[in-house]
This record gives sequence, structure tokens and C-alpha cells, in this order.
Amino acid sequence: MKLLNFDLSQPSFAIELIGLGFVWDLHNVGDFTSIAINPNDNAAVMCWAFASGHPSSKYSGCNLVFRGLKEMIVSPRDADRPLSEDTCVSGISEIVPDRTEILEYRTRAQWGENDPFQLLFRFQSQRWIEIDAEVVELVGIEHTA
Repeated sequence: MKLLNFDLSQPSFAIELIGLGFVWDLHNVGDFTSIAINPNDNAAVMCWAFASGHPSSKYSGCNLVFRGLKEMIVSPRDADRPLSEDTCVSGISEIVPDRTEILEYRTRAQWGENDPFQLLFRFQSQRWIEIDAEVVELVGIEHTA
């Protein structure tokens, strides 16, 4: 996978994206609102809303657009946790594509420029979403008048 126009604040367990001239805090400020797959162009879109606290008055949220979608896995959530915990990212990690490894051991402290990886999104509800795609792009959602 290639991150087109952003980086994670750290390769493992990040809560922030750095792109479009801003730091996007997906844990403390962003609320995950949805994920959708578009079969017409083989893409997936993850969406976040920012009610307050974002450093830009220009954006009300952001999307991560995954193109050339190869695989997406969504785990069960912890049913004892409130549904509001599904909106809060607890960490985003670049992970090794090899599923024979235990999930926790698929992260690395450093990655080479051409090392293959997938993205893992963990939520406070213990749900996780693993995505493999050719590329992913950060798109800012501008405020509407």
C-alpha cells in the first residue's frame, strides 16, 4: 500500500494523521462515522467528522479513500462496551501482510520505503478494521455554507 498525501504520526498505534498541512487527531477530536465500499471503482472510504478542536476552520472532517481495494476485514466488537466506543480510534498501525503472524506481532518500529504493508484501525470497542489496497488518499471535507 502507498500513502499518497499523508503519513501516520508514528508507524504503530498512531492516533494522528499528518497531511494537507494539518495534524488530524482521530482519537481525541475525530469521530469515525462510516465505512463504505464502492464496487463500481473497487474503492473503500472511511469517514471522520470533527465537531470542534480541529486546527482548521476549513474542514469539518476527513475521508480516507482506498483505491485498488484488495481486502478488508472487520472484526467483531466487544458487545459489553457502549456503541459510542465504535467512533473512537484507539490506534492506527502499518502491519505486515502475513496473517500467519499474531496481529500484535505484525507491527514494526520502522519500515523501508518499499516494504509492503496494510493498515490496521483499532477502536475503543475492541473492533478492528484491516485494509489492503494499492493506495490510500486523505481527503479533507470542507465546511458547507
